Amino acid sequence: MRREFYLQDDQSNKFWTIEVQGAEIVTTNGRVGSKPRETRKCFPSPSAAEAAAEKEVRSKLKKGYSEGKVAEIPEYQKRLPPKLVRINLDDYHANYVGKTKAGDQFFLTFPFSPGGSFIALYLFDAFGALKDARIHRAKPTESEDQAFVKSLLDDLGEHRFGNIRVAPFAVEAFGIQFGLIFDPGDELDDEDEEEEDEVSVWVTVEPGNYMAFYPPWDGEYDT
Repeated sequence: MRREFYLQDDQSNKFWTIEVQGAEIVTTNGRVGSKPRETRKCFPSPSAAEAAAEKEVRSKLKKGYSEGKVAEIPEYQKRLPPKLVRINLDDYHANYVGKTKAGDQFFLTFPFSPGGSFIALYLFDAFGALKDARIHRAKPTESEDQAFVKSLLDDLGEHRFGNIRVAPFAVEAFGIQFGLIFDPGDELDDEDEEEEDEVSVWVTVEPGNYMAFYPPWDGEYDT
């Protein structure tokens, strides 16, 4: 069976298809509207081809591709949000990011607003989609905060710290919007966009806007 996928975000507008034909995998890819490039790979058996195809599909989904008919791909729009944002482990705002033994990804962070400070643990599946948001008010003392952070990490079970790639999202708690929130910036005409040198689209960690990610979404952020 032929399966079709596409990736549309602020930097991409492309498609990819895959089909298993006996012991052979046939894939096509290219920019939407362009002539497809075809690739064929042979395997020892149909079952080996099926297994390899599933692996390739999983890889594409992890890169942010969506499954859908190529003929029905929406018209491309400028200033689309990125499918995934990379968060690199560091010793500043991203010192609690990584993956669990089960394959989920996590980001534990410390949002703040005029209404107070918070401790937020976000859980994502292997493809970067938000699964759960556990948001708590910060504790009265630093030592209590540290103990609570340890308990949240312990609740994850076996895990390791490292880089992750997750999709922008927004949730509400305590009457405040939390998340990795896409900001498309101000709408510019074509002439202004050609002259624009500075980054005009962001994904920011809210509330607090203390991590502002920008294209090409490789983990670099402003504070």
